[in-house]
Amino acid sequence: MKFDDSDKDYFLHNFHGDGNRDNSTSSQVETKVDTSDVSPAFDFGSHSQEAKPLPDSLTAKSPKKRRKGGWVWFFVVLALILCTAVSIRYFVPYVTESRTVGYVTLVEKRGIVFPTFEGEMINESQLTDTTRIYSRDVYFSIPDDSIALRLQKYQGTGRPVTVTCKRYYGTLPWRGASNNILVGFEPVK
Repeated sequence: MKFDDSDKDYFLHNFHGDGNRDNSTSSQVETKVDTSDVSPAFDFGSHSQEAKPLPDSLTAKSPKKRRKGGWVWFFVVLALILCTAVSIRYFVPYVTESRTVGYVTLVEKRGIVFPTFEGEMINESQLTDTTRIYSRDVYFSIPDDSIALRLQKYQGTGRPVTVTCKRYYGTLPWRGASNNILVGFEPVK
């Protein structure tokens, strides 16, 4: 690469002005250097040509803008993942048709802010099995008051009922204290 440094003010030259070294002094005129025998290393073009558009590599987004866009996408994806996890945990039942036959032992309304009916039932298969010791009761929440009041009539009567429940991974206060939610019942004949 050849570089012509014969002009002593090459780097101070005003390429857009009237050819003066600086705008304050108009008495000194720039001297032209004959560069016909030397190929120029830098071509600044003439002042009369229109500006050419920059290539795509120079007009690309700056690293800060790319980084900012990356953070926006990161938070959007994170919000989608969190919304999906919350909806699966609290609003999508993982068991929809759980049926249990047993005897209702307790139906009562519990709660201060969100009072809901809570029920307790002894599983019939646990009572008839004589080889194993009785192990558990069935607990469920009843969000519908009309179903709870009808089920309360079977409490302590010794008549078996079949309850249909949905099971969720998490509990919500307005749905009840249990992740088993009673959706219906019918007496066994």
